[in-house]
Amino acid sequence: MTGQDYLEKMINSYRSAFDIIRPYDINGDIFDAYASFNVSSAKYVLVKKAELWRADCYEHTFFAQKQKLSVEDLNRFKKHVVSFIEPQLVRKGEKCTKKDHMYTYITGVYIIDQGISDEVKKAIKKFRFFKNYRWGLRGYSEVRILVFDMENKKIIGNPAARELVKGYKKAF
Repeated sequence: MTGQDYLEKMINSYRSAFDIIRPYDINGDIFDAYASFNVSSAKYVLVKKAELWRADCYEHTFFAQKQKLSVEDLNRFKKHVVSFIEPQLVRKGEKCTKKDHMYTYITGVYIIDQGISDEVKKAIKKFRFFKNYRWGLRGYSEVRILVFDMENKKIIGNPAARELVKGYKKAF
């Protein structure tokens, strides 16, 4: 299976629960697709006006299929997270997230045809972005990186993506 075939398969699996935009441009970097998802959970007594609690959860996933992945690609993605994704997509241009925000996952999915160098593997393992809002009272956002090595049939991810890697290993 080629990287393009696997990209299409992944996007189709996301289609049932996510809103998908293809392609997606962030400051000149073109991603093959952007998928967004949100869910709201609430607990109330007898009527919906007597709400005890509410939790809003979000995910923003960016897909890129490439021949090779470089450390510069990862650094550029982190710059996009800091300059656009977190302030505009997570906080909606506000100083803080809205009241019932619980968490937002920002996921970068890279499907690579020609394998991953040791230097890039180290950069993936070291990749971190975590931000609390109002000391955690308004939730947090975290970046997960997931890389599919089509040549060697391996999946690698940063520490935040550990559970994703486990899940995708079964399907890959």
